[in-house]
Amino acid sequence: MTHSLRRAGAATAALVAGLLAVLAMSPAASAAAAPPDAQKIVSYWKDNKDPLFVENGAALSSGDQSELRTALKDSKSDIYVAALPDGVVTDAPGYLTTLGKAVVAAKGGAARVTVAVLDGKTLYASSNFGRGATGQIASLSTRNNSELVPGMDEFIDRVNLLEQGKTRSALSQGSPGGGGGTGVLVGLGVIALVGGGGYLLYSRGQKKKLAAQQAKELAMVKSTVDEDVTKFGEEITALDTDVMLSGEGGRHIDEWQNAIDSYEKAKTQLATVERADQIREVTQTLEDGRYSLAVVKAKVEDQPVPERRAPCFFNPQHGPSARDVRWAPPGGAVRDVPACTRDAEAVERGFDPQLREVMVDGQRRPYYDAGPAYQPYAYGYYGGFGDVMTGMFIGTMMGSMLAGGWGMGGYGAGYSEGVADGGGGDAGGWGDFGGDFGGGDFGGGDW
Repeated sequence: MTHSLRRAGAATAALVAGLLAVLAMSPAASAAAAPPDAQKIVSYWKDNKDPLFVENGAALSSGDQSELRTALKDSKSDIYVAALPDGVVTDAPGYLTTLGKAVVAAKGGAARVTVAVLDGKTLYASSNFGRGATGQIASLSTRNNSELVPGMDEFIDRVNLLEQGKTRSALSQGSPGGGGGTGVLVGLGVIALVGGGGYLLYSRGQKKKLAAQQAKELAMVKSTVDEDVTKFGEEITALDTDVMLSGEGGRHIDEWQNAIDSYEKAKTQLATVERADQIREVTQTLEDGRYSLAVVKAKVEDQPVPERRAPCFFNPQHGPSARDVRWAPPGGAVRDVPACTRDAEAVERGFDPQLREVMVDGQRRPYYDAGPAYQPYAYGYYGGFGDVMTGMFIGTMMGSMLAGGWGMGGYGAGYSEGVADGGGGDAGGWGDFGGDFGGGDFGGGDW
């Protein structure tokens, strides 16, 4: 009896030892339960200039990877995808938050970005614009397609529409951009999609339409910035004589050369702008140059050097603000905004300030109510002054873009179903993103 018990105990011990040995020899099995480090993925995206990261064991074939990589590079909106083995993502919101913040930090802290994770064939996604909408887009795209690549193509198209502020089209139940035609047309569309060619033609058409619209908006904003650069140059020229007469040909005023250099730099930057986000680099240069010019004026006139403050909210061409003033946009709440002396006095006396107006669809509008195309324009001027941005723009179109999420929010988020497409209107439904990225703005579905 004792001998049998000893043999059973030995067998049990051997079994336990064997299991421990197997576990010790298989670290990869336990490691597979965790997704790759977010910084590793972001470093790959950045260093390789490749928006698609693929981990061994992901569901994408080499052909799928090639097609998806092409679609991502053709996208007008910045979309980054990590394709991972099935079942490794256990905390999608947290993982997306970490990825998203790391991406924007790598891009300089002021980018509108979408990150997506393919956990096997399950799609999770989030953007720092379009609160709550990106997850719905992921669900719609997976529901409408049984194959990975067509589903991701639709996802990319929908994100591009969302980035434009066309939330209704982005969240349409059928193909993105559909306007709800008749059942016969829907049926024909389904047949075309089943045939394959219809979808490809539609996708290409949408991309061309989107590219044309974005090119139009970029040209509009570049024209606005060109006016700002020209006016800055004129102000430098107008001050040239006073500076030369101030002694030593103005060489004792260090800021004078910086103002001139900023003007030349802004011209060069503007001439090379090809993407909307590059606009902010030009207006950052103009903001710096205008402050230098304000210092020069003060020294020439033997006045105190002005404080480094945000540009005048009403018109950044007015240079750095002198003080804050209580002001409310039409129909909006009162808030403090930085203003130059002249505009501050006008507001305090009940008059209208001199607004920086721009052309939008043949109409003049204040730049802060001109839509998403002017986000980089505003950020370049005001982004260096911290939280002052959000308070200034609350109640305006720009306010929706600056409200939160990775340091820069999105435009057009929070629209309910039934709101028409287009850049107009005040986007509602924004909350405080804080560190809780996306407020539930992730979603998915299995192909």
